[in-house]
Amino acid sequence: MLRRLPLLLFLAMAALSHAQDIEQIDLKKPVQFSGNLNFSLESYSVNGIEARRQPFTWMISGAPTLTVLGVQMPFQLLLGNFENRFYQPFNQYGISPRYKWLTVHAGYRNVNFSQYTLAGFRMLGGGFEINTAYRADGPKTGLRFGAMYGRLNRSTALDSAQFANPLAFRPLPSYTRMAYAFKLGVGHDEGFFDMSYLHGWDVERSLNSSQRDSIAPQRNTAVGFSWRKDLYRKDKRRLFWRTDIGLSAYTLDDRQDFRDVSSEPNIVQDLVNGWLSAKISTQFLSAGETSLQYQAPKGGLALSYKRVDPEYRSMGAYFFQNDIEQWTITPSARLDSGHVSIIGNLGIQRDNIAGQRLVTSDRLIGNLNVNWNPNQKFGVNANWSNFGVTQNPTRVSPDAELFKQVSNSYTLVPYLNLITDKFVRSIQFVAVYQSLNSPVQSINAAPDQNTLVGAFVYSHTWIKRAITTTTSLNYNNTQLPQGGVGSVGAGAGFGFPVLKRKLQLGLNGMYNRNHFNGDPNGYTLNGMADVGVNVTRRSRLSLQGIYLYNKATDETVFRTFDEVTTRVTYGVNF
Repeated sequence: MLRRLPLLLFLAMAALSHAQDIEQIDLKKPVQFSGNLNFSLESYSVNGIEARRQPFTWMISGAPTLTVLGVQMPFQLLLGNFENRFYQPFNQYGISPRYKWLTVHAGYRNVNFSQYTLAGFRMLGGGFEINTAYRADGPKTGLRFGAMYGRLNRSTALDSAQFANPLAFRPLPSYTRMAYAFKLGVGHDEGFFDMSYLHGWDVERSLNSSQRDSIAPQRNTAVGFSWRKDLYRKDKRRLFWRTDIGLSAYTLDDRQDFRDVSSEPNIVQDLVNGWLSAKISTQFLSAGETSLQYQAPKGGLALSYKRVDPEYRSMGAYFFQNDIEQWTITPSARLDSGHVSIIGNLGIQRDNIAGQRLVTSDRLIGNLNVNWNPNQKFGVNANWSNFGVTQNPTRVSPDAELFKQVSNSYTLVPYLNLITDKFVRSIQFVAVYQSLNSPVQSINAAPDQNTLVGAFVYSHTWIKRAITTTTSLNYNNTQLPQGGVGSVGAGAGFGFPVLKRKLQLGLNGMYNRNHFNGDPNGYTLNGMADVGVNVTRRSRLSLQGIYLYNKATDETVFRTFDEVTTRVTYGVNF
């Protein structure tokens, strides 16, 4: 029945969508097909080093979209001899048509009810969302309700052929994982209160008895609370409060016996006691973040706090950064009638919040971005970031620093654009300096390193002739305890059309002199040639050749090698 659900809901919603906007649907073309497809062949050869790719590859990719009575069904296709994927055809297919305040989900869908419960995990099933606050002329208070049911993961069994090779990688089997989720709230996108609920479980019978011993079936119940509330709003000034909280009861082995948790001190256990049965391996975890934000025409300020228990998880989410507690302040300002914008971020973060590990890491977070645009021709962007990590062996000596590391990064990008009706000129300079230092040297300390990167790029385009030329200079150097390694070089490229712009030619090349520990260490030469022709108004054929040659004086550091890649691509838009 679950496999038929996407088709049944699609047919029902196709009729609903037809009733929704009958005047906007082109009845002369009830079925339309659009998108693109690309076919490519690639050959690769190398001398001097081990091959980094296959000698011959082919690939078919595309993003076609089928539209039936105004309902769009996007597909994604990727096939090749290196990897085969087929997203959203009949094996991964889904739609979410909407009629005013009602949205129906069918097939493979990524639905988000809460950041800490159902948070965009791809589910095969069906459901719906109701938002009666939907209105074209602005937000209003309304009901926010949603429900989903379906499969999160399909069972996978071990291949018996894998046991023939003792060195082969043997992934663990997995159960079919099912879930259902609900969301109930009131409000609109700019002011709401939502409560969400997710319950997921592994279907034990989805694996045969011989493979159940290698992995335990799991179960999860997660509850989330989210809200956003305006505390002050006048003219273009606004102060609002945003919060997301998650509570999760995660059972690592659903076959274990039940246990009484009524006497155990845990806030999550206290909340779920009486309506949720716990087993021996059940973990009661919490996560949450809250922020107070002020916005005004000339700037703003945000104060944020985040705390996530160690090993916090939900079957409805892919990944959580857990075991952290973080405080941040984020000021911003817009000066000189908006020509200058400043955004900063400063905070502290620590892990080991439950005191279960031997080492606690304290991290300093800092970032500042300044963008100056006095006019449309000239501008400067500057960025500074600082991240510091300090680890203390808390259970041995809280005052002794076991490890400390500080990372600094500075970026400066001035640019100049000159635009006329005949040409476009662009000049850009990029300078980046990064340092990674360990003020406290210990056995765990990473080696210090400093990197300096600089680039100068000039491009000129003749608009009427569609000719573009580019020249560049580049420099990079990284200082390590073993010495400095880097390169300095230049590049050039140009592209121009011929045969009344039916054929486009392009050439690009770059030469870099390499050095190691102050001594020359050969050079690197790479070039690319590209030829493209418009076969029809909606199709294009291109041929691309790439050559890379690296000459090393000291082959204990780098090897001498050369690579040749040839690629043919045919693309169709429809």
